[in-house]
Amino acid sequence: MGFDRDEFVSECLSTVRAGDHLGEAAGQLLDRAISDPNSIEAEIGDRTIVPSMIAWHRSDELTILHMVWPPGVELFAHDHNMWAAVGVYGGREDNQFYDLRPDGRIEPSTGKTLSRGDTTNLGIDVVHSVSNPTREWSGAIHVYGGDYFAVPRMMWRGDTLDPAPLDSALIGQAIEQAAASARTLSERNPEV
Repeated sequence: MGFDRDEFVSECLSTVRAGDHLGEAAGQLLDRAISDPNSIEAEIGDRTIVPSMIAWHRSDELTILHMVWPPGVELFAHDHNMWAAVGVYGGREDNQFYDLRPDGRIEPSTGKTLSRGDTTNLGIDVVHSVSNPTREWSGAIHVYGGDYFAVPRMMWRGDTLDPAPLDSALIGQAIEQAAASARTLSERNPEV
């Protein structure tokens, strides 16, 4: 049995409505889905040279996003203010986690690399940055315990890592710059 996007969304909604307020059951559903990356690619199609953040579901209780990260992308540290479960079905996603200091700034703590078939659960208070240091486009499914686009969030960037309200336009620019660089590299070296 292959991956079915609508069924996955329905199952995630059911777990949240049954009281999964920490994302553990949704994370288990994602583990099961990501364990067969080929099935996801068959349902979704090949990752292309276009970055994307496509909402498969968005409501106050749950957001499910299909993400495609370009090679070389480095996103600013940010929070979600809700639990999240992330599963990579192709490529790689490196997560750098941070500790929040009393002054609102952050400092690096641990990290985790997610490769094809890997998942991770993120708690409500997690602050992390995401990068794709490879030459391959990555594909992932992200499940969030709330409306990802409506909840106020913070980001930290630059050398000082001072907090600021999340600016989705800056994140979009970073993604598009990485995508443009990846396309240029691909045009110069088509065999890479």
